[in-house]
Amino acid sequence: MIDVSILIVHYNTPGLLRQTLKAIRRAAPKVSYEVIVVDNNPNSRVYEKIAKEFHEVKVIVGEENIGFGRGMNVAMKQAQGRYQLIYNPDIMLAPGALETMVAYMDAHPEIGILGPRLNNPDGSLQHSCYRFMRPRTIFYRRLPFLRVFKKAKDDVRDYLMADADHTQIQPVDYILGAAMLVRKEALDQVGGFDPGFFMYFEDQDLCRRFWEQGWRVIYFPEVTFIHYH
Repeated sequence: MIDVSILIVHYNTPGLLRQTLKAIRRAAPKVSYEVIVVDNNPNSRVYEKIAKEFHEVKVIVGEENIGFGRGMNVAMKQAQGRYQLIYNPDIMLAPGALETMVAYMDAHPEIGILGPRLNNPDGSLQHSCYRFMRPRTIFYRRLPFLRVFKKAKDDVRDYLMADADHTQIQPVDYILGAAMLVRKEALDQVGGFDPGFFMYFEDQDLCRRFWEQGWRVIYFPEVTFIHYH
């Protein structure tokens, strides 16, 4: 069995997708892996360009834009890896990163989802692990002017885990869906993304269901990816 299936849903960032695929190739992971890209934009296809430059990549051409979660579910059905890396098309994989994550998951069979540290291109921390949202947090996040109020500001800081030590491995409520290594055994038990979410909230929902089924969700800053976001 393949160690890792790297799953990417692409919509409209062909330049970043190309750099992401080049970074995977350049990192040359020393685990067996496959790369599956879901071409999710019928108005701007990348299939031919990928096929020409990246012969090792499998491309699934969607009939329409079905959203992130449903696109990932399509890729998951064809993935052969014992781990599946949910991966955005704007992330740079560092050499040794995938091997380190796989080794940690192998050593901790109770973990269902492992999330790396994400950095911005300037090297600063990008928040990628969170506490579960309260309904009011959605409003505070979508309406920034509300954050002049202390209660709103404190609520958002709590959601972002701003008080946490982001250099430490730790259990978290949920991991940003931009990069999460998921155990296939757990995924088979819990199921994939809820297709009711077109985009956003599907990562939070998935992690919630993993916790409910007894699988741990862990933030793992021993590995850092650059996320252009």
